[in-house]
Amino acid sequence: MTRDFEFSGKSGQFVIRPRQICSDREVLERYRLGEKVGDGNFADVHAGVLRSTGEEFAIKKVDKSKLKGKESMIENEIAILKEIDHPNIVKLYEEFETDDYIYLIMDYIRGGDLFDAIIDSVKFTEADASVMVRDLARALDYLHKMNVVHRDMKPENLLVNLTDDSKMQLKLADFGLAMEVVKPVYTVCGTPTYVAPEILAETGYGLPVDMWALGVITYILLCGFPPFRSPDRSQDELFDLIQAGKYEYIAPYWNSISKSAKDLIDNLLVVDQKKRFTAVEVLQHPWVKGGERNNSVTNLQREVSINLEKNFSRPSSSKR
Repeated sequence: MTRDFEFSGKSGQFVIRPRQICSDREVLERYRLGEKVGDGNFADVHAGVLRSTGEEFAIKKVDKSKLKGKESMIENEIAILKEIDHPNIVKLYEEFETDDYIYLIMDYIRGGDLFDAIIDSVKFTEADASVMVRDLARALDYLHKMNVVHRDMKPENLLVNLTDDSKMQLKLADFGLAMEVVKPVYTVCGTPTYVAPEILAETGYGLPVDMWALGVITYILLCGFPPFRSPDRSQDELFDLIQAGKYEYIAPYWNSISKSAKDLIDNLLVVDQKKRFTAVEVLQHPWVKGGERNNSVTNLQREVSINLEKNFSRPSSSKR
């Protein structure tokens, strides 16, 4: 029998409990598996329907044969997701395991990822960007209060849910690298563009790495390119810039962006993790609460979209 792990924020431990093996037929009798809408190293994501109600879900079908030696990653993701219930985080509803697969029944998000939402929009302003940052800060505040660090904050893992009144709501997804922080972590992981300097320095890191990534994402939202980049696409040069915290607000792209937005970024892209803004401080910042951003009505959509497509390789369709 395989094992599942239940996350316990209070004890700081993982409680082991058994998970029953069922047949693929049992899963498919409950859910109708639709078209593939996404894929990864270990899993495909399908649109799915609960047969009894017609309700739509995303079904993540994990191939156990591809997990050899990395089983703890999916178990850790499941354990954390089962403890999470927040409007800005993708929700796990059910899990099933068969001889060959693990099926995760999750929120079905129609709006694609963060880049999709901006490129497909007609208008995108600082106000829109600040709402997205607020959503992410709310998600991180919730996770960090549980001492959970995501470690893979990037636009591909930020899904856009279109609400009934056509407003965009961000949901944080993909908890494959998430973990509970009980002591400094030294494992080097993440995506180079968004990785925090303390991860590269291998001096020990924790929750603040997510806040650095939020700073990078906020910068990208407002101009369409990352704050740290190497003209020669040298990873060593990129990492040197990150560890030095060297970035600038390049004209003309930043000419119309408010001082308040730049102030928030300046308090997130801080090399000293102890001085970096927390999620609570982001939520209290004037640009996120309202303030100056209400006067920033310039439509950034065209310029940001052009820069996104120029600076980031995008699959032909990333909608989920």
